[in-house]
Amino acid sequence: MLKSALAAAVMIGGILAVPAAANAAGYTPEGVCGSGFAVVNKAPVGSLGTVYLLYNRRNGLNCAVTMKSKLQGLSTRTTVELQVSRPAGNGTAPYVEKDSDSGRFKYYAGPVKLQGKGMCVKFFGSMANGYSKSTVSHGGSKAWSNCG
Repeated sequence: MLKSALAAAVMIGGILAVPAAANAAGYTPEGVCGSGFAVVNKAPVGSLGTVYLLYNRRNGLNCAVTMKSKLQGLSTRTTVELQVSRPAGNGTAPYVEKDSDSGRFKYYAGPVKLQGKGMCVKFFGSMANGYSKSTVSHGGSKAWSNCG
């Protein structure tokens, strides 16, 4: 009898946990960027979400993703951009490498990844509020930061 009650409690607990994960769609910045990435910086994108900068120490990759905290499940304009400042070397001038992802997304834009070991980065995100005359919220790093 005790085993049946425990099994029922575990089943109910599992069932109750599913809707909570479904509300947040189960997405995390680390999960979107992949194994080995950890958040090193973040910025609000108005009141609609957050743009995250992640770094993987093993391979030197930076990753950026804009995650919605409002309007999840609704396809709205969402953008993420990552920039890396490349130094001069081997006869090349310094330059900025960029990668971005933009479109109508339900949960997040990205991930975008660039090699950045020993370099400075900028990261940006934007989201529309979903209405025909939508307000766009922006967030991120306007200055070169997270160097190293």
